[in-house]
Amino acid sequence: MNRERTYSWGDPAELIAAMGREESHLAWMQGMIEGRLPAPAFGATLELRPIEASLDRLTFAMPLREWMLNPAGGIHGGALAALLDSVMTLAVIARLDRSKIATTTTLTTHFVRPLLADGSEVRAVAEVLHCGRTHATARALLTDAQGRLAAHGDAAFAIVPAPFAAL
Repeated sequence: MNRERTYSWGDPAELIAAMGREESHLAWMQGMIEGRLPAPAFGATLELRPIEASLDRLTFAMPLREWMLNPAGGIHGGALAALLDSVMTLAVIARLDRSKIATTTTLTTHFVRPLLADGSEVRAVAEVLHCGRTHATARALLTDAQGRLAAHGDAAFAIVPAPFAAL
């Protein structure tokens, strides 16, 4: 039997414009946490939910759904890697001047334990290790609903002009 999944997302142009209007990238992320701003389209696809944002750390949650399963019956590593990449990227962006954003140049993901599509949530907590003028690095830990480490990742980023800077 086939299954179907339907979801919606906010206008990406609205979210990009809001990034340019907010006083800081951190305030922009707070707007998503508070529900004043829509989630990015890709985040809506994975049902990512920002929980906490500060200059020191960023936390996202993601439910484990059946549509995320790999052929072996576990959550596909790509979904978990996307969560880690998203939380680390935004942790770096939170520290940047409004005229800059970060784009991933290297992503390494280490899978520690399999996860099942049981409807529980995983959490990813990212911290920035280095944030310079042109490059940054970050790491993140992904834990299951029982607080056990399920995966962790490291990433490097290029610091580039923000897309709204040209508007």
